[in-house]
Amino acid sequence: MKSKINVLVIIALLAIAAIAGCASAAQKENTENVVLRCGVKQSHTPFSYTDENGNLVGLEEDIVIEAFNRIDGYDVEIVGFDASPSLFAALQAGNIHFGSGQYVASATRKKTYKFPKQYYALSPLYLASRKEDNFQSLQDIAGETLEFVSTAYEKEVIEAYNKANPGKEIKIVDFSGDLSTADEMQQIATNQRNVFMLYKSSFDTIQADLKLDNLILSTEPVIVEDVYQVFHKDVSDEFIQKFDVALKSMLEDGTLGKIAEKWNGEDTVALYKDKIIPVE
Repeated sequence: MKSKINVLVIIALLAIAAIAGCASAAQKENTENVVLRCGVKQSHTPFSYTDENGNLVGLEEDIVIEAFNRIDGYDVEIVGFDASPSLFAALQAGNIHFGSGQYVASATRKKTYKFPKQYYALSPLYLASRKEDNFQSLQDIAGETLEFVSTAYEKEVIEAYNKANPGKEIKIVDFSGDLSTADEMQQIATNQRNVFMLYKSSFDTIQADLKLDNLILSTEPVIVEDVYQVFHKDVSDEFIQKFDVALKSMLEDGTLGKIAEKWNGEDTVALYKDKIIPVE
């Protein structure tokens, strides 16, 4: 009889332990962080690219990870895409929650997506051309062709420029976006195209490897953009406000500038804050 009682006690204790274990697991599940998926471009040096170890690294990753470090209850998973069109397709389908890729909060995009109020970087765009052409301004490339992916805000800027400068228009061609910046630079060097816009940091980084001695970059940027992460419409306003607060704190304590200097070679946030072209 005593033995039977002992067995019943053990069973009861095991049952209590199991219930406690379930409660503990449930409590842990309730306190686990919410994971949001962030899309980046995987060949957009130095903003986001795949390093020799197969890891996605760059300014985008540093900014996003630091912002999430300042937001309780959330984690981020970073996903790489070949180019902006595939990233935006995934964003529209809801396969990722937001994208980070030097995107401008244009009026067209605001109809479909959500944006924080605080920019995370300033992006000065320069003209790359052959030395004999030495294009320095948009006026210099009247009649020339610029190629843009369909989602590029710069395409809207040039369209507006063309309307304001009849007879001096710049030709616009859509392309798939499957070429890397290095490919585009090599096309100029080999006379397959004459000009395109890019970031100085990208030019300098790629030139260090390619050493294309017949290429030149304009002395000053032709466009300075303030850029933002772009969120799917179903991401809560509450989270975007938290993300905005994190970015503002990063601006105030100098973190945005330090990350920009790490990847761009200069503090673009400080250098170009007075040269932003407003988005209409």
